[in-house]
Amino acid sequence: MALEAVIEEVLKLTAEERTELVARLLDSLDDNADPGHEAAWTEVIDRRMKDIAEERVELVDAAHAMAQARAVAAARR
Repeated sequence: MALEAVIEEVLKLTAEERTELVARLLDSLDDNADPGHEAAWTEVIDRRMKDIAEERVELVDAAHAMAQARAVAAARR
């Protein structure tokens, strides 16, 4: 089946079904990932959570962070 035909059929699914499909597809990519990948991310997450708990970092609202990122990107154009 051609990719376009698959996409056409997938778009007929409900949002819940497409969400499940995306999750399964992403999981299938993880099968080929570096075995140390998950452990490395766990280490990063643990370190960041500790920084938050110990108030070593300032949390920024997502909308504010996105606005800052857009401003930086616009300045680089």
